[in-house]
Amino acid sequence: MTDSGVVYLGIMAFALVVMALAQLAVAIALAKSVKHVIGAIDDLKKEVRPLMDKVNRVADDANRVSALAVVQAERIDALILQTTARVDETFSILQTAVIEPIRQGTALVAAIKAGIAAVRAWQGRTATPRDDEDPLFVG
Repeated sequence: MTDSGVVYLGIMAFALVVMALAQLAVAIALAKSVKHVIGAIDDLKKEVRPLMDKVNRVADDANRVSALAVVQAERIDALILQTTARVDETFSILQTAVIEPIRQGTALVAAIKAGIAAVRAWQGRTATPRDDEDPLFVG
């Protein structure tokens, strides 16, 4: 080997050592960055955990409120059904208690009118009409 070959070999060895040191520096910097990122993630987890707990509590409260709302809606529906049934029952009692006697009273009044009309008609046959009266005159 010549002197130039040894020089080139020495330059290559020096370059290889420099590259190895550079890679080692990059690996160390990368390890520090990873530790820093892991620490930041842990801090973020610590800060987010109380927020997630609050969100879970709010969701649980919302579930309870919606369950209570469903129960109340069912109660209101049952109350409306009961009220409707009672109103229908009341109207049918009123119809039986008020309207039926009114119908009977109307029938009685019609019978009395018919009786009066019959008596008047009977009285009108026995009386003799006067000649000077106009039969179409009302008054």
